[in-house]
Amino acid sequence: MPLYLLQLGGNVQMVGIMNSLASLSSMIGSLFWGKLSDRTLRRKIFILFGFFSVSIFLTVLSFANSPAEFIILNAVYSFFLASTLSVPIVLVLRSVRKHSWDYGIGKFNEISGWAWVFGLGLGFVLSQYLTIRQLLLLFAILNIPSLIWGAKTIREIPIYVNRKSIRIFGNYVVEKIRYVPTFMLHINLRKPKFGKFYFASFLFWISVGMYFSQFPVLLAENGFERRYIYLAAILNSSVSAFMYLKVGLMLENRDKLKVLKEGIALRLIGIATILIGTFMLPYLLPLAFLSYFLAGYSWSFISISSTSIVGKLAGEREKGTAMGTFNLINSLGYIIGSFLSGFLVYAGGFTANFGASSLFALLSLLSLRKLEI
Repeated sequence: MPLYLLQLGGNVQMVGIMNSLASLSSMIGSLFWGKLSDRTLRRKIFILFGFFSVSIFLTVLSFANSPAEFIILNAVYSFFLASTLSVPIVLVLRSVRKHSWDYGIGKFNEISGWAWVFGLGLGFVLSQYLTIRQLLLLFAILNIPSLIWGAKTIREIPIYVNRKSIRIFGNYVVEKIRYVPTFMLHINLRKPKFGKFYFASFLFWISVGMYFSQFPVLLAENGFERRYIYLAAILNSSVSAFMYLKVGLMLENRDKLKVLKEGIALRLIGIATILIGTFMLPYLLPLAFLSYFLAGYSWSFISISSTSIVGKLAGEREKGTAMGTFNLINSLGYIIGSFLSGFLVYAGGFTANFGASSLFALLSLLSLRKLEI
């Protein structure tokens, strides 16, 4: 999406605004569709509606003629796409036994993660022959079988799920920052008893927003073709999916807070790597790939350990509420980071943006120093 926006005449500021608005729309949509699904006790119809919206909006987006038009359409698209994020989670919970919820959610995200990688790979191959407009139209058509298959195979389970009682899950595979939050079950805005951890997470997600929003723009602005950006994304997503189960097993015998600190430290090194690349442009491409590799590798440490920490800090009855608040804070951090990134690049170049991203990651790491679990 950032590449298409630039092709339409957009700039770095618009990329930041587009990503922040898309994430805000996704967050609102996730809550809206989830609550509407609970109220009507229907799941299947909302999932199919989300699939249908993908084909419709990809087609519409392919005909966008101005940056402003594209940003607005993408925000609306993100709102409707959110119905494929929060509602399927509930359907998964109702499709497996309660003691297997962790496995069910994990398997769902594992399949989604590798499908994401496959889609990136397909986009990489096709981008050698098709324009971005043509790719959007093609993917709109390729999505139609999912709608037909879903209508035939998805079973409606009209049973109410109390979102407040759902326990926390640490089963992320891909850092789907464009669709933050991955899922949101319940929100309670009361003051948490573990505000230090929330604050550290908030700082980290500001860093994430700054980093991911401008990474593809940096490569594009320096003359690298789309295929390199696709390859970087494939590398990032693949290493996250590959490392997820390994880190999960490792956490059984290690301190979760220490693993989280290691993950953020790795992410800080990754951001610093791309920051160095802004000073050494002849070496930008290999440094960018190394940076994106470290971003994907570190995510497996950060995602699992952070959700486990929330579960440990919260009481048994508070876990659903704690996760909802955690996701909300992360979403707001990413939205702020994405929004600021464009203005930072405009005012001080990519060096200023990735420098700020490094700073927020460092502040997040320092905020965890005095945290006790």
